[in-house]
Amino acid sequence: MFDLDRIGSVSAGVLGDFAVDIYWYADMTKSELSRETPHYPLPIVREVMSPGAAGNLAANIAALCPKELHICGIRGDDWRGDILNKLLVQTGADTSGLIEEKGRFTCAYCKPMRMGISNVIYEDPRIDFASFQALLPETEEKVLGWLDSMDGHLDVLCVCDQFLGGIVTPKVLSRLCRMKTPVLVDSRYRIQKYAVNGVLKPNEDECRAAIGKNGSAVPDSPEDMARMLSDITGAAVLLTLGENGSIYVSKNDVIKTPAFSVQGETDICGAGDTFLSAFACMTAAGADTAEAAEAAAAASAVTVKKIGMTGTASRDEIRKILCRNK
Repeated sequence: MFDLDRIGSVSAGVLGDFAVDIYWYADMTKSELSRETPHYPLPIVREVMSPGAAGNLAANIAALCPKELHICGIRGDDWRGDILNKLLVQTGADTSGLIEEKGRFTCAYCKPMRMGISNVIYEDPRIDFASFQALLPETEEKVLGWLDSMDGHLDVLCVCDQFLGGIVTPKVLSRLCRMKTPVLVDSRYRIQKYAVNGVLKPNEDECRAAIGKNGSAVPDSPEDMARMLSDITGAAVLLTLGENGSIYVSKNDVIKTPAFSVQGETDICGAGDTFLSAFACMTAAGADTAEAAEAAAAASAVTVKKIGMTGTASRDEIRKILCRNK
């Protein structure tokens, strides 16, 4: 079995769209009809915050304890930006690339959770603080400068392209496609545009949509979809299939990796970030593709059992899953 402790020699980076994940737990037994409005309020008795979106990817990499972790993202000059910065500092990452932009909205996903009436916790519709503001030219130049400074220094760069109008502008995308450092990409809306030196990690829906946006007929089988996306971009493709595992396709390889069996209640929120972080760090540490994909599957099996949080997986937790299934 590959020695996961070799991850300790890896210099990793994350560029992407950062946000704050906030869980607000309301004890409905304490709710009283408002005197001012015809509503019962949500009495918040507990608040849990963690880095979200690209921040969750960074937190997952940090949990694997690489030698270095550098991040590049955008925050606003608001209270959510202050919280985001504090949470990222707590991971141990170098946050000098977290660029504050005046007047910008820091993104946040807020999840009201009702409890107290029964043993069931009910999640209300999420409240999103979403920014659709384009990057200022001076901000874009700082991002490009960060990429220039990190190219060749990092062993691997992970990209989390989640927001329309986020950090990945056309100029940033072009620079990513010219990186010498291996680039691993998770992009919600445009993964077909990443002709990078590295690996693209879509899920099945993202892969299908990307092929359709390219004007091609979408194949039926996941393997054929992955191969077509690889042909479109020239990059290797690691297609995740949930409980059906993953398929890695490059010019020379097709590697199918099953998911690990997980019993009982699960929470898949953030599992894709966990998968990408483990795969990236493993390959950067010298693991072959099959070893990295297996460790990534084990990492996901760890986090889906962490209910009500965007959890992470440590080396020891991954090692336990791998040893149990040998």
